[in-house]
Amino acid sequence: MGGAVKDKIAEMKDWLVETRRAIHMNPELGFEEVETARLVAGYLEKFGLQVKTGMAKTGVIGLLKGEKPGKTVAIRADMDALPMEEANPVPYRSKVKGKMHACGHDAHVTILLGVARLFSSMPNQVRGNIKWIFQPAEEGGGGGRVLTEEGVLEDPKVDAIFGAHLFPDLKTGTVGIHEKEGLAATDRFVIRMIGRGAHGAYPHLSKDPILAAGHLITQIHSIVSRNINPLDSAVVTIGKMSGGTAFNIIPDEAEILGTVRSLNQKVREELKSRMEQVTQGVARSFGVDYKFDFQYGYPALINDPEMSRLVAAACAKGIGRENVEFIRPSMGGEDFAYYLEKVPGSFFRLGCRNEARGIVNPFHSSRFDIDEDVLPFGVEMFARIIDEYLGLKLF
Repeated sequence: MGGAVKDKIAEMKDWLVETRRAIHMNPELGFEEVETARLVAGYLEKFGLQVKTGMAKTGVIGLLKGEKPGKTVAIRADMDALPMEEANPVPYRSKVKGKMHACGHDAHVTILLGVARLFSSMPNQVRGNIKWIFQPAEEGGGGGRVLTEEGVLEDPKVDAIFGAHLFPDLKTGTVGIHEKEGLAATDRFVIRMIGRGAHGAYPHLSKDPILAAGHLITQIHSIVSRNINPLDSAVVTIGKMSGGTAFNIIPDEAEILGTVRSLNQKVREELKSRMEQVTQGVARSFGVDYKFDFQYGYPALINDPEMSRLVAAACAKGIGRENVEFIRPSMGGEDFAYYLEKVPGSFFRLGCRNEARGIVNPFHSSRFDIDEDVLPFGVEMFARIIDEYLGLKLF
């Protein structure tokens, strides 16, 4: 049986490449994935799955009910592209100006379609249910949050969920797994220092918000090094500082924008609390007012360790333990975290790096591309995980 399944996957390689390139050439941004959703729904219907559209605007849900009762496992792919211009000189480059699949979501969609094609060819082998979640708006739009709020994990109730992301730091044919903490909470902040403007030649008549903001920047950066346990992970980055209109005018206000990253809720709240304390202290010391706005983003992505070990065991059976590794968390973010807050599961990495072919560029690069051998590889890894979780013994 295992050989037959691998043959089925190998036979769909050309179709997988063709499908991925079609999606890649027609990128759509978050909650605008109309044509991508139409393509996905069309294939799922062709494969004979139960299909639901319209969740979270452009989400598509597929369901395969097995002939025998059992658990329900879900797998998820994100569909949205990024607002950037592609620089790859390839025949399948983006046809849409200012939009590009620079994070591998085109491959995620394709891989899950391959999994649907595979299991739909042998529905009598399925015990339990398999649910496919094609999600809009991962790139900042929080499509995962919207789908969970709209009940995507119900009817039937999902018992476990798995998701993957291509990873250009790992070579094709390898899998990276976060055992527990996977990605960070992605919060942001806006701080306004509100003073009193004056002529630059008469600073004593002002309450200088620029000076206060400058001191605040150095104080904020001391929080991670002096208030957070060194054994915990945290990042504070100031990405923008603005204020003033001319070289000889002290303005009324200055503004600081940045991001805060953390891997657990305790550190997350400590960062927020300490940042506001520091802001208040600096404002008082310079005699200015302030406004502190801390905006919660995606929560930290926390895998279920048991599910992560299941992923490792299932993948290792196909590619050998030496090609499966547990990797450190990333301080990037992922809205797959919303699903993991509701049900146990694991989010893992599929290596897509191929130095011989020049496939080495990072996510969100205008030259990001993938080794397309990862497409059938990803189908097999998901199939093995589903097989292991549902106890199907297909391999």
